[in-house]
Amino acid sequence: MQQRTTEWIEKVDLTYHSRQFSSPFRSTVLFCKWLEELNCLNADSQLKIADIGTGQGANIFHMSNKFKKCNYLGLDINTDLIKIGNNFFKEKKMTNCRLEYGDIYNLDSKHISGFDGIVSYQTLSWLPGYETPLKAMMELDPEWIALTSLFYDGNADCYIDVKNFVKDKNSSYNIYSLPRIKEFLTRHGYSNIQSTPFNIDIDLTKPVDGGMGTYTRIMQGGHKLQIAGPLLMPWHFILARKQ
Repeated sequence: MQQRTTEWIEKVDLTYHSRQFSSPFRSTVLFCKWLEELNCLNADSQLKIADIGTGQGANIFHMSNKFKKCNYLGLDINTDLIKIGNNFFKEKKMTNCRLEYGDIYNLDSKHISGFDGIVSYQTLSWLPGYETPLKAMMELDPEWIALTSLFYDGNADCYIDVKNFVKDKNSSYNIYSLPRIKEFLTRHGYSNIQSTPFNIDIDLTKPVDGGMGTYTRIMQGGHKLQIAGPLLMPWHFILARKQ
């Protein structure tokens, strides 16, 4: 499957990235809480962490406020987002967060063995496949890899290409098989794996523009179901450690 960069470089919604500095997604907040519950990170951690597909770096900004002693490097293919994010960190006088160019399909070898952990928020399902990106992360040889994305707990992958007429933009909304992801990670040396569904704890209203904005519906029993346009959004968190 071929990488497509239009949605990452040419048709980027800057407000989508910038608003997360003041209002992080609930998945970001609860993902960090989950990593802390699993003793992967805590207030005393002094780790080097990379965020793959970092955008403007809002996720590492949130992590740095929670895990203050760690150092963070965000990698992204969009140089405009990198510039905006680095200016933000400079204005905040933050020395433990920085961004640089990085293409997950061609990561710089200088980063091999440079990180204790790698995180990737809301990115994997928006790429044309999981094998190449995950292998690239594992080749950097971190102690652990943590992901938030769309996964199905059965044995089927769904490759979904969305044409959003509201924004005149194509994008992937792929849902990957959780058992197959775990088998792939295990085969490459990351066999200590934990995962959990992400159940959102707030209500999201349906966008009036009829596009792909995420909203929630309350199911029987009170469970909130996330939907984007016509698609169900089965979010999961994954943490894979070296055995």
